[in-house]
Amino acid sequence: MAPATEAPARTTAEGPTQHVPNQTDGLDFEDATRPATNAVIALTGPSNSGKTYSALAMATGMGTNIGVCDTERGRASHYADLFPFKHLRMPDFRPQTLVRALAVGARRGIDVMIIDSGTHYWSGRGGVLEQVDRTTSASRSGNAFTSGWKSVKPIEHDMWDAVMAYPGHVIMTLRVRTAYELVTNKNGGVEPKKIGLKPDQRADAEYEFDFVGDLDMDHVMTVSKCSYPGLFESGERIELPNTETGHKIVKWLGEGTPMPTVQDYVDQVMKPETTYEQLLTLYRGELARRGLLGAALFAPDTEELTTLGNLIARIGGTRKTSDDNNAERSAA
Repeated sequence: MAPATEAPARTTAEGPTQHVPNQTDGLDFEDATRPATNAVIALTGPSNSGKTYSALAMATGMGTNIGVCDTERGRASHYADLFPFKHLRMPDFRPQTLVRALAVGARRGIDVMIIDSGTHYWSGRGGVLEQVDRTTSASRSGNAFTSGWKSVKPIEHDMWDAVMAYPGHVIMTLRVRTAYELVTNKNGGVEPKKIGLKPDQRADAEYEFDFVGDLDMDHVMTVSKCSYPGLFESGERIELPNTETGHKIVKWLGEGTPMPTVQDYVDQVMKPETTYEQLLTLYRGELARRGLLGAALFAPDTEELTTLGNLIARIGGTRKTSDDNNAERSAA
């Protein structure tokens, strides 16, 4: 949907003196409120630090219908006797496949989605880096920036949009590059200890999450990022993250103002009485502000994999064409 022309502000020699709100594109200031939102959590750590167990333990305190997108050769199923959850062994590590899995999870009512792990969609077979290499090799230029990344970056953006807009809580585990340091053990001797360094994902991936916990080999989680004021302090250490840790996060998030769900918006879009103008306002306003245009779903009328934004654009286009045709017949 093309952006509407902005209404100009009245100006003098000293600059703008009055703002004229543009109601068609929703560009205006309004009183801030704290919405009830879903958690987007990252748990990082080296191998055997307890990422999968901690994710399942926290998820158990966050919802009742837990799903795991398992890229770790089905290892999450080892915990099936400890936690109730739905399991999906991912067939490949293409970002496009994860987007489809999120749409399936939304349809199945999965209210806490665990992606174990998100590293594979970056550096695994079929992941972003491999797709860039393949696209670059197949191009005439052989230039990763003008061919590979240009083609694959939108696919990566679609994946992150679907993760961020998932209609439930999301916990993503991330592998970290590891190293060893010499430490003094309890007997006074020196031994090597595995330590985690940087998460194996794109450099700025942590910006996508509102909570990041770093697990060590003693299964202690250090909070490195928390966007929930007053809930956890940066640097706070939590031994054996558990159900209570997840419940504490969900309780805080649930204290905000209730907001419509993705399904609420889908129902509104599909109502025949919803006009093209209403769809346009919804697209450019509330959904854009909430970052939900990239929510992955199956279209109610065609069953095709799409996004909330694309669904609105398609339905809106159909209704505009119908309105235009009706207007032409009336004029004739």
